[in-house]
Amino acid sequence: MDDLSYEQNPTVSSLMDKGKKFANAEQVKKILLLNTAGKTLDKGHGEGLPSAEKMTGLLERVRDAASYIRDVEDRAQEQEFRTQELLDQVRADMHAARGQVQAAEQRTRDIQVQANALIKAAEDRARVAEERAEAAEGWLRRVAEAIESEFAPGSAEAAAIRTSIGRAAVA
Repeated sequence: MDDLSYEQNPTVSSLMDKGKKFANAEQVKKILLLNTAGKTLDKGHGEGLPSAEKMTGLLERVRDAASYIRDVEDRAQEQEFRTQELLDQVRADMHAARGQVQAAEQRTRDIQVQANALIKAAEDRARVAEERAEAAEGWLRRVAEAIESEFAPGSAEAAAIRTSIGRAAVA
């Protein structure tokens, strides 16, 4: 059997390449070699045909290999399905996270607008308070000037005020 070249047959070669991917590649290789050997023997006009026992064994190996390949394909499909589910979940999570980020950004913008409005209102109140303070200081200066001019130290009004203050203190 070793002298047979299964690589000359493209179908057998392709199956061998696929068979190398599986853990039981040696069994697949043996099956294909037996299959190739049977074809070669058939071409020899019936000389040395495999016995029914060998054919039964070969058929059993083919069934085992086919079952193994189906199992591997089933596991691969199951993994692909789970992977797709995980990808869908990740996409959903990312979409939800994106929504949360957008909502947080909107809240930040709203808070910034409110803060700016509060700052402007505070600045306006401070400006009004400064204007009132300046006006009050102006009035206080005018009142002080009026008092000084009207009640100068040598004037009769100043003497009258001193006298009335003194009487009030004694009483």
